[in-house]
Amino acid sequence: MKSMFLDRSKDFFEILAFEKSKWADFYFEYIKNAPSAFSLYHKAIGLTDEKIRERLLSFERRFLDKCYQSISSLAPYEYETARKVVELSKEKDLTLSKLKIYIVGALDFDAIYKLDENRIFIDVLVLSKMGFSKLPELVIEELS
Repeated sequence: MKSMFLDRSKDFFEILAFEKSKWADFYFEYIKNAPSAFSLYHKAIGLTDEKIRERLLSFERRFLDKCYQSISSLAPYEYETARKVVELSKEKDLTLSKLKIYIVGALDFDAIYKLDENRIFIDVLVLSKMGFSKLPELVIEELS
């Protein structure tokens, strides 16, 4: 059931090992793990590389630290989301084997983006502020 999730959120927080001036360099390497998903995400928001750099430099280290510390409480909500998506799949004729939900650290704009029919992009930076308990609701809304 969890195979629908591609959780790369912890990988994002390796950014904290770098000086803030290097955060953009780290980010551009990090997004190579899912280039097409990030490309669609950046395009949806209308971001250039320069705007991405500016956004990253606007983050406060305290904010990222707080998100990182809370990330361990995400797993139960991933399970709950998967359970609800399986239930919904029967009703909506969803092909679970094709569905991919990327859970990543991104640029703190919106919690969720539907990239295409089979891919959903979740930004843990926004989700952590909303509360991880919102994950099932957000995903079901996108799929309905």
